[in-house]
Amino acid sequence: MPFDYLAAREENMALCGPSPQILPWRKLMTKKRFGALSVLTVIALAISTLVAPAQAATKNLVIWADAGKAPWVKKAAAPWATANGVTINVVVKDFGKVRDELITGGPKGLGPDLIVGPHDWLGQVVASGALARMTNLNKGAFAGPVLDAMSYKGLVYGIPLYVENVALIVNTDLVPTAPKTLTELETQCAALKAAGKIKVCLEIPPGDSYHMYPLFTALGGYVFGWKNGFWNTKDLGIASKTFLANASKIDTYYKDGILSKDSGYEFTQWFAGKAAYMVTGPWNIGNLKKQTSVKYSIVPFPSGPAQSRPFMGVNGMYISKFAKNAVVARSFLSNYAASSEFQTALFKESGIAPALLDAQSDPAVTASKEIAGFASFSGVAQPMPNIPQMGSVWGDWGNAWTTVSTAKVTAAAAFTLAATNIKKAVG
Repeated sequence: MPFDYLAAREENMALCGPSPQILPWRKLMTKKRFGALSVLTVIALAISTLVAPAQAATKNLVIWADAGKAPWVKKAAAPWATANGVTINVVVKDFGKVRDELITGGPKGLGPDLIVGPHDWLGQVVASGALARMTNLNKGAFAGPVLDAMSYKGLVYGIPLYVENVALIVNTDLVPTAPKTLTELETQCAALKAAGKIKVCLEIPPGDSYHMYPLFTALGGYVFGWKNGFWNTKDLGIASKTFLANASKIDTYYKDGILSKDSGYEFTQWFAGKAAYMVTGPWNIGNLKKQTSVKYSIVPFPSGPAQSRPFMGVNGMYISKFAKNAVVARSFLSNYAASSEFQTALFKESGIAPALLDAQSDPAVTASKEIAGFASFSGVAQPMPNIPQMGSVWGDWGNAWTTVSTAKVTAAAAFTLAATNIKKAVG
């Protein structure tokens, strides 16, 4: 939708509060002649003083994004910028620092108009007062769990851009039929190891609770309880009864070589054809398609005593509460970022599934077997908690996985200790 500068000016002045002199401005601008000392001249001068800065502001838009996302956003946003005479400056920011820079720099006028980032930032950033909530959002255009991920205390922030979750990547030369249960996976791993065909069966970076979550949930674990749109921090599932009853499987998996003790995010053994499975996400689609030595399928992680679930990650675009060009920023969000045109273009650049339902049905999206594979596991995905308390979870939770992989303590003991530490930190 073309950007309406006249409507933008009206919205800008509406934000400044009603004024008897300003309200009829559009009508007054149609006058062809004014008396030099007339009342109309005085009003016109007052109007020009207020409108000119807003008009200038709408010609520029600053967006912050990390190095991975910035090129996608820049290219996908270019048609809108050209059509509307807006200069979009996509600034590359360090992923690990950009959130704090928004919180500290925004109030000083040093922040962006828009920022791209994952939904689990919301709790901390909203609590700091750095984000403005989203208005005029067509909630029916997105799946319910996606909006849950982009909500904090019942309010939606930003536009969901794309969704992602990990899944099981199967070497189909080694395993023609993907396992649907952990028991099947164990049997397949034992057979492959006995035949000397693998060095390790399942590659997941040890200590990475995000990638481990499908296994964690399959054994009955979870993070916080979720009810009626809110996370219940009193209901901590890091050491739930069901999980502790099944935790010994993790000990066995590391002992028997089912789980890799030293896998990195390069997944060296899998790409070398020496591992049957790995757990990764759509950010690795490019690497999967680039290589030709390993045939693969992408399927849900097998369930165990409980349903296996991945974390759902939603990356969105948010408007800073201190945006210098709030009017044009909101227009971009509502009229373009939430459009099938933009989200399909973003998909073509990133290869990651768009969040918008209409864009998900685009032929370019449905033709991707990789997207279909990850989507086969997304139906049971749980939004990653976006509350500030998650900052007190990752460290101890990840340490538990690392400790078990080195066989220093049992899984039951490691996760019990982690749960105790997390409860103290969360309060």
